[in-house]
Amino acid sequence: MSAGRPLVAVFVGTDHHRFDRLVDWAAHLHFGGRFRFHVQHGATPLPPGLPGSPMLDVMRLDALLERADAVVTHAGPGSIMDARERGHVPVVVPRDPGFGEHVDDHQLRFAKFLARRGVITTAYDVDQLATRLQYATVVGRSRPTDERGASPTLARFEAMIEELVHR
Repeated sequence: MSAGRPLVAVFVGTDHHRFDRLVDWAAHLHFGGRFRFHVQHGATPLPPGLPGSPMLDVMRLDALLERADAVVTHAGPGSIMDARERGHVPVVVPRDPGFGEHVDDHQLRFAKFLARRGVITTAYDVDQLATRLQYATVVGRSRPTDERGASPTLARFEAMIEELVHR
């Protein structure tokens, strides 16, 4: 394992449904040598040799987000907000009920909503994921704050969630 490869943090969330598709993509890219990964994998088993943890406490999550060069997550609002708060534009792979990854299509709809507003990027296959990660690791991240130290990204995200909930 080369420490020179960009570190990608992957969060599948805590849902009891497996997310084999995303874990398989991470394994493919990890073993392909372009990136190194740490996968929070929940109920999904990891292939041997792919680094990860079933769950992360707040301190480990924060530390991973600080070290990561890029973030991939399911379309859970908490994971997206955590990544955005630390300056990442997360690559979102929404869980798809067609693959048994969730009970309905709310993650697909939510990801589309946020992508149209430029809050996230999305990936729907392993090639798109590789391209988005390459871009994310080159561009890096930012940490804009207002005069009080509050993140305008978080404020914008919260406003969009409010708008979506009240529709």
